[in-house]
Amino acid sequence: MKTNKTQSNNAQTNNVQINNCPHVQLGGQAYYDGSNYFLFSPDDPTPDIVQRMRRMHGVAQQMTDGTFDFVAQPRVRSQSQLIRKLAHGRVSLTKDKAIQLTLKVTPSENINIAQAIAIESAEAADAIVDYQLKR
Repeated sequence: MKTNKTQSNNAQTNNVQINNCPHVQLGGQAYYDGSNYFLFSPDDPTPDIVQRMRRMHGVAQQMTDGTFDFVAQPRVRSQSQLIRKLAHGRVSLTKDKAIQLTLKVTPSENINIAQAIAIESAEAADAIVDYQLKR
């Protein structure tokens, strides 16, 4: 474990390297409005000291000792292999080697939904036959 401490204007920042993963400890104040807004104001605002996180969700909670904890949970991306793209979805091979058909038709398209599903399911079946013949 490697630790770097910097101090300026009576504020302290700890940069710790644990298992080749950077950890930053900042002092400051947090504001939470009880819904979707959270703001942390560090005592010593230094740009780019914490890596930016985008498209992440997670669990945020105030601990019993009064500290605030946030654990990011990255979204799991699809690990399926596309067999064929369809007008309203796709047919794919999942990570566990299952065949998956996904269709999404909205009533606002003003088409016969049952007919669209039947036609695209038949196209998917043909694509699966072609896929299996290539293997």
